[in-house]
Amino acid sequence: MGMRKHKQSTFEWLNEYLELKDECHLLEWKIRKTKHEEWRWLEGDLAGVRINGKSKGSHVSDNLPKLESDLKTCENEMNTLLQIVDTFQGYENDILRLKYIDGLSIEDIAEKLNLSVSTVSQRHAELHRRLDFIDHWEQKRKSFNDRLDVDFVEM
Repeated sequence: MGMRKHKQSTFEWLNEYLELKDECHLLEWKIRKTKHEEWRWLEGDLAGVRINGKSKGSHVSDNLPKLESDLKTCENEMNTLLQIVDTFQGYENDILRLKYIDGLSIEDIAEKLNLSVSTVSQRHAELHRRLDFIDHWEQKRKSFNDRLDVDFVEM
């Protein structure tokens, strides 16, 4: 029987989405911070400060085009992932998408999926336990791989 690498979590898309969302938020914050700093040097409290080519103020907006490009890339990746997630079938993916991406309550999810609140609540709790177990298992596997400096394979 051949060996193959360990299969990633069924719900890896959720972690990817949440990481992309965090990355986009961080880039948005950096852009706002950079624009505010630029404004301070051009029109605000630092406008009267004399600067030269080596000073921080003369280079404050140099990173802005890259930050904006990175944000656009991040948003595009997030949108592409959402398009892929929209093709997934089954209540598990629906519940996770509606809860963690769309931000709906358990009650709203139940109404949207035409299920009882109790059923959605139970399925969500089970998914949460499974995701916690998968996260815990992945951390142990990574720790094991780091110690042995080998790839984990499944038979």
